[in-house]
Amino acid sequence: MLSRRIIGVLILLAVILSTSISLIYANTPTNEHTRYAEKVVIISIDAARADYTYMLASEGILPGFKRIIDEGVYAKGMIVSFPSATAVSHAVISTGAEPGITGITGNSIHLPGTKIYKTVSGFDGRNLLAEPIWVTLDRQGLTAVVAAFPQSTPSAWADKVNRSILFNPYDSFIWPISYSKLYTTNSSVSRASIIDLVEATNWTNTGIIGNVTSAYESSIYMGDDTWYLYLADLDGDGYPDKLAIVPHEKDLSKAVTILSEGEWSEPINTTITYNGNTYIVAPLFKAINLSLTNFRLYRSLMRPFNDDWFNNENVAWDVWNNVVVRTGMITDGDWYALVNGWIDTDTYMETVHYANEFFKEFTLYLLNHTDWDLLMGYTPIVDNVYHEFLGLVDPSMPYYNPSEAEKYWNYIVEAHKWADEIVKAVLDNVDLNNTVVMVVSDHGQWPVKKLVYINSILEQAGLIKVDDQGHILWNETVAYYVGYNQIFVNLQGREDGGIVPPNEYNDVVNKIITALSNVKDPDTGEPVFSLIMTKDEAKSLGLYGDRVGDVVFSLRPGYAAWGGLKVGTIFEDAVPLKTVVGWHSDLPYYPQLHAIFGAIGANIEHGELGYIHSTSIAPTITYLLGIDPPLNATGDRLPIVKPLTKTVTQTITSTSTVTTTNTVTQTVEKTETQTITETKTHTTTVTETATQTTTRIETTTKTITTTAYNTTTVKTIDVGATTIYAIIALIVGLAIGMLIYRRK
Repeated sequence: MLSRRIIGVLILLAVILSTSISLIYANTPTNEHTRYAEKVVIISIDAARADYTYMLASEGILPGFKRIIDEGVYAKGMIVSFPSATAVSHAVISTGAEPGITGITGNSIHLPGTKIYKTVSGFDGRNLLAEPIWVTLDRQGLTAVVAAFPQSTPSAWADKVNRSILFNPYDSFIWPISYSKLYTTNSSVSRASIIDLVEATNWTNTGIIGNVTSAYESSIYMGDDTWYLYLADLDGDGYPDKLAIVPHEKDLSKAVTILSEGEWSEPINTTITYNGNTYIVAPLFKAINLSLTNFRLYRSLMRPFNDDWFNNENVAWDVWNNVVVRTGMITDGDWYALVNGWIDTDTYMETVHYANEFFKEFTLYLLNHTDWDLLMGYTPIVDNVYHEFLGLVDPSMPYYNPSEAEKYWNYIVEAHKWADEIVKAVLDNVDLNNTVVMVVSDHGQWPVKKLVYINSILEQAGLIKVDDQGHILWNETVAYYVGYNQIFVNLQGREDGGIVPPNEYNDVVNKIITALSNVKDPDTGEPVFSLIMTKDEAKSLGLYGDRVGDVVFSLRPGYAAWGGLKVGTIFEDAVPLKTVVGWHSDLPYYPQLHAIFGAIGANIEHGELGYIHSTSIAPTITYLLGIDPPLNATGDRLPIVKPLTKTVTQTITSTSTVTTTNTVTQTVEKTETQTITETKTHTTTVTETATQTTTRIETTTKTITTTAYNTTTVKTIDVGATTIYAIIALIVGLAIGMLIYRRK
């Protein structure tokens, strides 16, 4: 049996050893995130095809994106979510999660418990079920500033963000007066506001406009307010030369603009009333034609200041007064005016340019006048132009006209150039030594030769019932196409007014699949559908949950699935400038639907990636910022970040005694290794110096320049001091043990 003296000594040694170990582990560094960039900017260019974008950039037509290719990293293509629609894809980009998690399954979404034909908006943040990146940053103490991004609906995130600034200009709208208008004397123009021009009377201050030989007048409504038009012939040739627009009264001194034919006004920053409310608006006018018989005055989209499109009123006022009053607030090219014959293609492109100018100046203002860790911007204009003109540049389309193809190709190139102006302006206004700039798109588009009415297929298969006038009989309809490649069964217990018993569900699904499978193009005999799946099978594409249709499909390139019902008509030829001639929404693996990705800036590698997935964008942004990814993210971060370099200085001193001093100071906690295809060689220089003496004093210095930000400090371990304390404690313990022994 061990004596009490030996036991006491062992206990003391155990205490000393455990204390030493505790001291060592207390000084061991924790595994914290490394921040690779102080700031990140992401710009989404809606619908920019990878092939067109990279081709134009390589030709030097897109200097902003070319710089990203030359100095940063880009992907051969980005595979987006299915359906390849704007709301769906942007939800994936901002959350890092697939549609089955985000709940955004289309630009419009059918919800269970509603009528089978009812939908809600996929752009509304209230319908997003996953955490978006602006909430992720805010939750972890960083600030996101969102100029525009689908689902950034400010009111949807009011209880989730405290420091971040959210805008969504598309939420600014006065129904229905915000829509654009054409005022014309030509009664044959579709859906225009027809006015009469009569001889002008009781006007004051007419000399302001010039020497008037004859004049005509009319009036228009701006909301509930009356504005007057004064049309003046100044040279006596019988054709009017000037148009004045005057609010409220016939006084030319109060004209808000005076225009010549073909001229645009500046944005008219004014107030209007509607239904008892007062709104601040800034529309633009164009005097398209001043003739008396075909007079045409176009008024742009008119979005108000005072509506639910921001969460910080002070910043919103700054944006209005410094951006909107200069650019207007047009948010898309006016396709409605184009297809109804209000405007020609050149004027349409002018509305596209105004939209891009708004988004460009809006983004730059927020970039330069707010504090942010992440800035998110968007422009829709490439999508706008593809929809109207893409098929007109494709020789395989039946309406292709080689004599006009160059004009339409120039429109497409112009849209890309304007979008790239945003990219270049951002690059010119940030410090790429501490900021990363990402550019993405949400899908591409393909040319369209035919529209396919999905509900007409269902009607011919007996799945939709109609009356003698062609109106749908909902209480007899068993399936319906609500859009975005999904057909829903009118199921009892799930749909409001559902009629299909659960035991007949599979039979109805099979009938739908059979009906779609039998559809062939009447001109070519080729199948129209490339993919038809059940709801369960669609899980493999990331589509699942109660917002997904019971049958999911994709068409082949050249076709566009169309909603509504045209009894007896399944196919309708695409007609340039009347219907879309470019489309997206289908299986994103087709090359025409591949999106773009590029990044440049702090700690970003140079080279080319292969194909990536859009679920990787949000996790990559949060990795760069040194925070956790969005809560619901499933994507992996991209291998685009350089391994961080570091500075290490180490001094080791030792003699014949047991005393050792070891000091380590490290400005970066860890080194990350990334894999990437590089197009240039990186050279790292390491300098080492070592000296030795007979007492074994060795000094080693290793220096590599660090480019990390907010670096982590690694705590040091003073081994020498710990050892001395242990020896002293051991001696004291032995002394106590001896005293105990001697008393015995």
